[in-house]
Amino acid sequence: MLLSQGINVCLEYHKSNFRINTVKAYEFVLSKLFDHFDERDIDSISPEEMLSFLTMLCERSKQGTKKTRYSYLRSFFNFIRNNIDYDFKNPCDTPMFKRKFRHSEPT
Repeated sequence: MLLSQGINVCLEYHKSNFRINTVKAYEFVLSKLFDHFDERDIDSISPEEMLSFLTMLCERSKQGTKKTRYSYLRSFFNFIRNNIDYDFKNPCDTPMFKRKFRHSEPT
């Protein structure tokens, strides 16, 4: 499946089931994902490429913003796995991502 097809299906689902601010947040992150990876097959995106993309997307952002954007991307790929392609491996689902993009504890 092409990235654009997955994004369209996911956004249509969110538009019919979630509030407008949630849809706008997903649109922002997924449009950046599409701009970066263009018309690639979703299966061809590696965890290393996703880490590079997330690092670029979140530079100069607070840790809470980084975690939120990571959560949107992970949710998008989980949506693809759960609803479209059951054999799909989420490139954001690694311990390294969870450690790097976790929300820091208030001190």
